[in-house]
Amino acid sequence: MAEEKQKLSGGGAGGGVVAVDPKPNNGLTSKVIDFVEKLIVKLMYDSSLPHHYLSGNFAPVREETPPTTDLLV
Repeated sequence: MAEEKQKLSGGGAGGGVVAVDPKPNNGLTSKVIDFVEKLIVKLMYDSSLPHHYLSGNFAPVREETPPTTDLLV
C-alpha cells in the first residue's frame, strides 16, 4: 500500500523517465474549440505589422566577448 502511494505521489528523485504519450480528444467539442481558437488568431493577427522579435540588428559585434572553453559555472 505504501509503495503504491509513493508511485502515485511522485516517489522522489528515483522515479525514472516517463514517456509522454498524449491522447487528444477528437470529439465535436474539441473541434469547435480548435475552430474558435483559429478564428480568434485570424481576427487578432495583423500581418501588416512587423514582429517585435524580428526587428533589430543581430549581427556579431566587434566589442563582444569571445567564447571560452574553461568558463567556471
